[in-house]
Amino acid sequence: MALDYTTGAPAMMQLGGFQFGINTAAFQTLARSNEWRWPSQDRFGKPPVLQHVGQGSETITLPGVIYPEWRGGLEQLDAMRALAGKGEPLDMTDGRGNVMGKWAIEKLDEKQAVFASAGVPRKVEFTLQLRRFFETGDNMLASGGFSLGSLDKLSSSFVEGGTVAIPAGATNAVEQTGGLADSVASNAKSMAATAVKAYQDVSETIGPYAAQVKDAAGAALRVVDSAQGLQQAALLAGNSVTRNPLTAIALSSSQALGSKASGYQVMASSSAKLLRDSTSKLEALGDVPEATVQSVRVAAACAEKTATLCRQTAGEAAKIIG
Repeated sequence: MALDYTTGAPAMMQLGGFQFGINTAAFQTLARSNEWRWPSQDRFGKPPVLQHVGQGSETITLPGVIYPEWRGGLEQLDAMRALAGKGEPLDMTDGRGNVMGKWAIEKLDEKQAVFASAGVPRKVEFTLQLRRFFETGDNMLASGGFSLGSLDKLSSSFVEGGTVAIPAGATNAVEQTGGLADSVASNAKSMAATAVKAYQDVSETIGPYAAQVKDAAGAALRVVDSAQGLQQAALLAGNSVTRNPLTAIALSSSQALGSKASGYQVMASSSAKLLRDSTSKLEALGDVPEATVQSVRVAAACAEKTATLCRQTAGEAAKIIG
């Protein structure tokens, strides 16, 4: 099927109010990149496993050339900078009328050459870097993951989640350590998956408000590190007593697990405080979409639950050590 277009059409693409074409600024190539996120989780004695957490970034790079004395003039890149300076996502439509969604200008590079009198360039090369802006709807996060109702339910589940404990039937240090390690690994695995989703949602929704809550995404990521770190520590303790079912090994493994858990508790607790503060800042702004506020609120609840899980782990490990 032949494409229905006219060679040399005046508009190659429109970004916001700016039109690309031979009469303004013509790009030479269009490079588009899509990502799908598969974070790796290490396993003791085995290859790492991958977990799909959704779509990642989408970018477009447009290198082009302007010949000011022929067409385009010298004001085209200034017009691009003015659009970028507004700090707003821009609607993009290609030359065939296809709507390509909203995009943010991240970077503009300029290279001038072949100068005339008074330093006026006869050739201007540019490279424009764009990133896709995923909008939030009234009942859906930018990631397309949770509705507001399910987020409320999920937030409540963090607070009332399960606990880790030494199995009631464990009678010695080896059985106690192995049982605790299994319990912690299972709970931490579930929490890590939830934390990854919470981090993804925070990253994708706070973009327009990053200046006000610049540390929120980093805090959510530290919760992921805490949960995954606790899971790895539990797996290591369990594997140690499985390979060497000795009391001394069990006590040493429990001590190491408790120490790791205490460290991750501090990390998760500090992240929870920062995320709660970020939630308050967003609420104070007044005009922030509820989905954005809720994503940070849920991440804070996830951080608090992770800190609780770490605290319980350290407490149970201390019981084994005596």
